[in-house]
Amino acid sequence: MLAETNIDEDSKLKRITRHDFENVVDVLGNPVRRQIIRKLSEGPDYALRISNELNVSQQLASKHLKVIKQAELVNMFRQKSTKGADKKMFSLNKFYSLQIDFSPNLYNESLISFNNPHLWINADSYMDKIEEKIDGLLEEESGTDKISPLGQIVSAIDEELDSLEKRRARLLYLRNLAMNASQHAMEDLDRRKRQIVHLILDQGSCTIEHLSRYMQLREQSIKNIVKELENEGLVSCIGNTVYFSGSL
Repeated sequence: MLAETNIDEDSKLKRITRHDFENVVDVLGNPVRRQIIRKLSEGPDYALRISNELNVSQQLASKHLKVIKQAELVNMFRQKSTKGADKKMFSLNKFYSLQIDFSPNLYNESLISFNNPHLWINADSYMDKIEEKIDGLLEEESGTDKISPLGQIVSAIDEELDSLEKRRARLLYLRNLAMNASQHAMEDLDRRKRQIVHLILDQGSCTIEHLSRYMQLREQSIKNIVKELENEGLVSCIGNTVYFSGSL
């Protein structure tokens, strides 16, 4: 699947834009910045302590913190200090999950925000019960007796995530097998037709405009090729959107 479709079509639901995606990928592409974000995931911190704990210079830590801040992934605030100047603190402000999958017949990239999962997750009684347990513990007075039940909840969630990741890996493997088989099935088509059919199989549907941009052909040329594919019974075009004929 192409990320442009995933992100553009889902942005209204998840409030994620192409700009957000590129920002996150750019930030995480640097190993030092990944270490800094991992450190900030433990709680707010300042450049000097981050540099000491990551064994990098304060100048380098400050440089990367500036990049992370420009990407709007952290907030900055000042903390009073009894021993000198106020500390410039940094804290993460995003709840993101980034995924990129690729293989000879697959490319998929997605960025989702999970700070408000009710926007995009269907009702799930299992997760509702876990959330109720956590809310119940949060309402109780603070104390170390909460640690054990919270630890059990985290462990149960980790097991569920592990199971989901294994299932996802299996599904990606099967999807890749199906896409690979489709490549062999398209051998009799010319290159342009193969490109269009592959894109539609991969994404489920494509607009004429998207096909035109992706293939760097005029829209009229795309329409002509799509018309030929329609006559061959491989695709259907409704309005300006092209679908794989088997998906309608």
